[in-house]
Amino acid sequence: MDWQKIVVHHSASPINVRRGKEIVPVNAAMIREWHLTKGWSDIGYHFIILPDGRCEDGRPLYRPGAHCNVGHRNFIGIGICLVGDFSQLEEVPEAQMNGLIDKISSLMAAFHLKPEDIELHREVSGAATECPGRYFPDDILRKELQERLS
Repeated sequence: MDWQKIVVHHSASPINVRRGKEIVPVNAAMIREWHLTKGWSDIGYHFIILPDGRCEDGRPLYRPGAHCNVGHRNFIGIGICLVGDFSQLEEVPEAQMNGLIDKISSLMAAFHLKPEDIELHREVSGAATECPGRYFPDDILRKELQERLS
């Protein structure tokens, strides 16, 4: 794949859900299950960032994503999803933001991407969404990435 962008999303879900009598955390396996239930071939995102900052693999990088239909982003953009609903939750946990920045930094180095190649889903021309949520701190993300690159 010729990766030219990284597109940041949120799961727009709770961070935990009830399964039978248990409360279980939302993770890549659960999101994959949700996407397979929709009839998709796999999870739509390439990476999932959990609230504690850990990164789980999603769809392999040798396959296009299924995370942003507009702007050809499924074919040129690596999809990263943070677990949570940042239209409801007003803060991204610090550990999760650090995990996102770590993953983006490593992908930027691996694919020779620049800060302007990082997009929030809502920034992609033609995307009718507020993803990754109206409270997602874009300014902090960009500031932290710039500091890491300096």
